[in-house]
Amino acid sequence: MDIVINKRKRFFPKKRFKTFKIWVYNILENENSIYNQLYNVFALFLIITSTIGIFIELLNLEIKIPPDLKLFLDDYEIIVLWFFVVEYVARWWAISDFSTDFQRGFSNKKCKNYLHKLWCGIKEGLKPKLQWMKTPYAIIDLLAILPIIRPLRAIRILRILRILKIVRYGTAIKSIFGALKEEGYLFGIIFTLLFLWIVTFSQLVYIVEYHHGNTDMFKSMWHAIYWGIVTISTVGFGDIHPVSDAGRFLTSIMISGGVVIVATMTGAFSAALVNRLLVLKEGELKMEKLEKHIVICGWNETAEEIVEQIINLKIDKEKPVVIVTNVPKKEFEIELPRDIFYKKGDFIHEHILLEVGIDKAEHVVIVAEREEGLSERNIDARTALATMLVKNLNPDANIYVEVLLDEDADIFTKRINIKEIIIHGQIIGKIMFSSILNPGATTLMKSLVDKEKGIQKVKVEDVGKFESFGNLLSYARQYNYLPIAIEREGETIINPPDDFPVRDTDYVFFLPSGA
Repeated sequence: MDIVINKRKRFFPKKRFKTFKIWVYNILENENSIYNQLYNVFALFLIITSTIGIFIELLNLEIKIPPDLKLFLDDYEIIVLWFFVVEYVARWWAISDFSTDFQRGFSNKKCKNYLHKLWCGIKEGLKPKLQWMKTPYAIIDLLAILPIIRPLRAIRILRILRILKIVRYGTAIKSIFGALKEEGYLFGIIFTLLFLWIVTFSQLVYIVEYHHGNTDMFKSMWHAIYWGIVTISTVGFGDIHPVSDAGRFLTSIMISGGVVIVATMTGAFSAALVNRLLVLKEGELKMEKLEKHIVICGWNETAEEIVEQIINLKIDKEKPVVIVTNVPKKEFEIELPRDIFYKKGDFIHEHILLEVGIDKAEHVVIVAEREEGLSERNIDARTALATMLVKNLNPDANIYVEVLLDEDADIFTKRINIKEIIIHGQIIGKIMFSSILNPGATTLMKSLVDKEKGIQKVKVEDVGKFESFGNLLSYARQYNYLPIAIEREGETIINPPDDFPVRDTDYVFFLPSGA
């Protein structure tokens, strides 16, 4: 019974610790997290600023660095190195759950004695971490922090390898360049207009000032263009300035028009970045890299209840959750936290499903999303199409389907081979009718489906070896658990007789004691 007890304990003592670990993972590894985007920008800043001195030294540039700046850059490089050492350890720690993997290895039936079980647990716990260490990004991270070992600092190439980490944090750069690319035509027009404005007025002022003998400051056309750039940017160093009335008049016109053009360019750039953020917010983001996540296809009161339970139990902190629907996000009656992603699109299209990583999802929920003009039969047909698409793209996913019509449930069961099917309104109606005949049944049902105190499904071989259900019942009662059903090859046998033979491959549903 240890596996049942341990499975339930995981919900309590280490909850905050696990939440913190997932928060660290989202910052360092989850590209769809806003925290990761902010961290990438910060890490890019550290990489670029900490390699300035290294580049000057490596390229033997004829630039003399002031002694105080040289001392600062050396100290700053050491601080950044230690920062990335901590980052590497944090990534190694957050990439997998060692305790869960250890428990799985320790409980392996192939491991006989205690020492062998201990070795199996350690090997299973370290396996995903060692696999991560062999990935290209992890190798770059390791090479970048090797200069923390003092003798290795003499190897200049190791110090410069830190610049390769820019590849890891490239998502931040991609977001900026992506925003610029989307508005490239507009930026091209504005930049060309600004260039022509500066060149035209610079040369006009140069001609006027040359005519008035101001050749000490306006020595050439290039000096005039330099003056135009400095002036239109409102910096105005004062080393070059017009002395004639005509030159000052032209300068006033240039500044007035230039302020408008520069402001337009700044506004366009800001709008492009804001639009980029709105794209993420409104669900145009592609999430192909998600793994072992939950995908909810469609939106209705059933999906809303599922999401509320996910939020209440903080499941979204443990694994990514994605909602795919044509319903605008602003029409949701609940506020989605940042850890639940929204994808706007029709879930009956394959490319939409692939953009949310449906092929690597662990659980897929397909609800009966109502659309104007569609009958219940057509809605169930859309659900069936989406179900077949999901099964084709990800045969290993756990699929849960909601249908509207009773007769359609048989189609899903027999032809599409879906076991987890809920007929909309049927369960609620049965529970309410049961409460009429047996007052208090509703409270009992709510307790049975409670995440922390309700039914738990466990494979028999993970509990022990039993000849009959009676043996399993006697064993479980010693630990205050009650086996209430056996699942065999997709069929559920509720409260089987004591002499019912139990197989290792069966699943048993346990109910814990308590209020």
